Amino acid sequence: MFTRMLMLAVSLLALSAALPAQAADYGPKPNVAVAAKGGWWDADVTGFSGAPAYGLELSADHVWGEVPVGKLRHMLSWNHADGDGLELNTAEWNLHWMFETNSGVWIGAGPGLGYVWADGKNLDDGIGAQFGVSAHYIEGHALFGIESRYQWTEADSADNWLTMIKVGYVF
Repeated sequence: MFTRMLMLAVSLLALSAALPAQAADYGPKPNVAVAAKGGWWDADVTGFSGAPAYGLELSADHVWGEVPVGKLRHMLSWNHADGDGLELNTAEWNLHWMFETNSGVWIGAGPGLGYVWADGKNLDDGIGAQFGVSAHYIEGHALFGIESRYQWTEADSADNWLTMIKVGYVF
């Protein structure tokens, strides 16, 4: 488990270090960010009353095309929770259509895809589809945000709700 987390963190940092330099030479700034996340994970599973959750996220603005209003933001994340005899891990990609408010906060919503590893409660691993909302604020290189999403899983075995706050660094 720790090895997977370490490999993901190193990969995310290497990718984030490479992206800003390339994007700065070719067009819009992608606002690449790395964030640590923490919150609460609840699943529609008998005998599971929810658990604290944590994760890592790599996010960037979409720079390969434009939308008429706002912007698209890609969020790649790994999330983990362990409680009541159930351990959940997900790898996710979410795409949110973001709009800036007058106060500089970006709010948005959109779909996502993920893969769920479930250990305990006789659940199966499988693909998940999700829909979520998010908000973030960037001050200098600091990122502060919140996100919430519902995920439907294969055979409805581990449908779940995840809400997290995040603090990160924008390159």
